[in-house]
Amino acid sequence: MSNETLIKENLESLNNRKFNTLGSKKSSDAQISNLDLNKVKNNLLKKKKSKTCINTLQEKLRKKEEKEKNENRILYGLFISVVAVLFYVST
Repeated sequence: MSNETLIKENLESLNNRKFNTLGSKKSSDAQISNLDLNKVKNNLLKKKKSKTCINTLQEKLRKKEEKEKNENRILYGLFISVVAVLFYVST
């Protein structure tokens, strides 16, 4: 089950829970509700995304651009060599 469905189920169970006016049961229900609230809070804290640094994003972009340059150089070199072989064969 995903975190979203667990959070929804926990919130629904909290909303649907009815408290009795008896002292002993009320304290146990309060403890259970606190546990449920803690679970929901923990799920929300785990779900938060970590912040990304601009420097790491720029470094990834540089690596991607360098990789594309190398691929283009290799393809261009292969094309030139094929043209040279075809020219040699035709003459």
